[in-house]
Amino acid sequence: MNHADLIVARMERARQDRGISVAELGRRIGVDRKRLWYVLNGQRSMHVDEFVRLCAVLNMGLSCFLTKEMAADLAAARKRMTEEYGPAGQTGPFRFQ
Repeated sequence: MNHADLIVARMERARQDRGISVAELGRRIGVDRKRLWYVLNGQRSMHVDEFVRLCAVLNMGLSCFLTKEMAADLAAARKRMTEEYGPAGQTGPFRFQ
């Protein structure tokens, strides 16, 4: 299963677990129910704004969509970035004030 399929499968499962119809979920996020049905069945791609609204309505954080392997990869990347550039918030060329 690729990551896009994992995301829609977890979204669809969350919808079913909460007992929300596709029509009601579509109404809550401002997307036509037919389009949302296609998205949740993997037949259409999900737009970023739809993903964000679905996450908000279904109360799902980004961690819901990470596999253990992805979480480990992100932790390793964060460690490399910290070693190379220092912890976030330190002074440097990209410091924001």
